[in-house]
Amino acid sequence: MIPWLLGIAFLLSSSLAGIILIFLISGSLPIFEAYGWSFVTGREWFVGETYGALPMMYGTTVVTGIALGVALPLGLGTAVMTSEVVGRQTRHVLKSMMELMAGVPGIVYGLLGLVLVTTWIRDLFGLIDGNCVLTAGLLLGVMILPTVMTLSEDAIHAVPRLYRQQARALGFQAHEVILHAVLPQAIPGIVGAMLLGLTRAMGETIAVMLVIGSLDRLPAPLYNLFAPAQTIASKIGREGAEAIGVGLHWNALVALGLILFVMVMTLTWSAEQLGWKGRLHRI
Repeated sequence: MIPWLLGIAFLLSSSLAGIILIFLISGSLPIFEAYGWSFVTGREWFVGETYGALPMMYGTTVVTGIALGVALPLGLGTAVMTSEVVGRQTRHVLKSMMELMAGVPGIVYGLLGLVLVTTWIRDLFGLIDGNCVLTAGLLLGVMILPTVMTLSEDAIHAVPRLYRQQARALGFQAHEVILHAVLPQAIPGIVGAMLLGLTRAMGETIAVMLVIGSLDRLPAPLYNLFAPAQTIASKIGREGAEAIGVGLHWNALVALGLILFVMVMTLTWSAEQLGWKGRLHRI
């Protein structure tokens, strides 16, 4: 009975993923037939005239990179402290706080970012407007921080105590036990935490819409983090309702969804490869 139920669950989940992929591909075909690969490399987006996805792809990549740069060191450091340094009672308190923060809706973070982070960035760097790439990246970093923290802590805490005891028996100091005995064993779990955080950052819509500036243009120069931009998710969220099912505009938005789908799948595959390398390295 149980194998049958597991098989049905597998077929349903696989079918759902396949249906989503078919929908994205079929909805994207008209825009690719009209523009070809110039849709992916195009730098301009004017509804009814021309459609180019490169500014949104750039915005998604840079904002996600900033978010990872914020969340990974802070989240991993907090996870190590919670699992290896503080006592059991303090760990339970910190763990509960992490899980509560992970459940906060994105719109709440977006409102806080709109009121606090944009003002802080504007005043700190002397900008006219704080809605920019850097603001969106910092906000997303804070959003995915609880996810990275709690899942990394789970992975670190799950390492058997035997590894710690053997490392101490060999004369390792406390920090050496963490660096050379615990963290290498927790690499697959940490990679999984990072992956879940990144996928949330790449797919976040409302919070990014409120703080990124929503300009469909590549910044000049490209490393200018104070320029307004657009991510794929924020673009779809902003224009999806007005374009639903109508002409090339709708097809272009569906194609953006397909590009985001491919980016997430590529990231997932890369993380899996990194996780397997970590397992082989441990063996």
